[in-house]
Amino acid sequence: MPLEPFNDPALRDTLVRFLLATFRLTPEAPFVEPALLRWKYDEPRPDHSGPRSYIWRDGDDISAHACLCPVTYTLPHGDVSGSYLIDWAASRTSAGAGVKLLRSLARECDILFAVGGSADTRSILPKLGYRHICDLRFYVRVLRPWRQFQTDPFPRRWKAPLRLARNTIWSLAPLPEPASDWSEQRITTFELPPAASSSEQAKNSMQALLDARANSPFPCSRRTPELMNYYLRCPSAVFTASLLFRAGTPFGWYVLSRVGGQVRIADIWVNSGFADDWSAAYMLAGRTASADPEACELIASASIPPAVEGVTRAGFRFRHAEPVFVLDRQKLFAAYNSLNVTFLESDLAYGMDPTYPYLT
Repeated sequence: MPLEPFNDPALRDTLVRFLLATFRLTPEAPFVEPALLRWKYDEPRPDHSGPRSYIWRDGDDISAHACLCPVTYTLPHGDVSGSYLIDWAASRTSAGAGVKLLRSLARECDILFAVGGSADTRSILPKLGYRHICDLRFYVRVLRPWRQFQTDPFPRRWKAPLRLARNTIWSLAPLPEPASDWSEQRITTFELPPAASSSEQAKNSMQALLDARANSPFPCSRRTPELMNYYLRCPSAVFTASLLFRAGTPFGWYVLSRVGGQVRIADIWVNSGFADDWSAAYMLAGRTASADPEACELIASASIPPAVEGVTRAGFRFRHAEPVFVLDRQKLFAAYNSLNVTFLESDLAYGMDPTYPYLT
């Protein structure tokens, strides 16, 4: 069968050469760093026991590749296993290989997701049965415009000083402060702080917080401490996490990832449907990111109404939106026109284009 898992690290150089040639990149491209490839393709995940890297062969040669980023959704009729796809590449000399690989992977998962992509990708996906279910909206705050100016390698020429002036003005907008009953606790693993862990009631509250995503009116992918700790081990970004408390009760969390001079709110959750509560979470995440001396720019995202309104109230500027597509042959998501998506679902939390490292 042309589709096969490619989980032999000893042959990884073959795949790397294919990916670099297909994307027309040099060997220094960050997404093929050995440590990152091992984490993406090989490191065990608590939510998926099978292979994650797949290829399509044309004879003995690789003609297409994709990596699975597994997700599990709890819907009223039960759990649904799916995956976002990253590192999708198809040879220009093997007609239809990328499409054949996608169709074969669709038979391996209940559902497949895709975020954004090139113009060609966006035109192909609807033809394969993908539906545009929602948009992932990107927001930004400029933190250190002069440092950003100094570290931006993109050749902006005469526009560079104009961009610096604009970003300087944007950076002057103050970050709002959350209500006084909000607090946070930095964590190195996704568990309650030791002071709270001694209380069985606090432990139960933490479990209730994690489980609350399943009861959201918007489909949310499942989170567990083990899965969150897997994300925190990503080797290509500096990940930090904090638990959020409202009046002393666990109420949510956020995860930051810093890639170069850009910090991203990789994941954020609040056990609430009110925009004011989401706004407080974004404010706290923004305050932490602003304290990082290497952070030049902060990126946030939102895809559900309370998060969209909350991130705007927190003083973030809207930049652009990427379509979220779903391949749902069993119509499991037919009743939904919105989906809670964060950067953590795919490689948006840690991927990097070193030639264009900033949105602003």
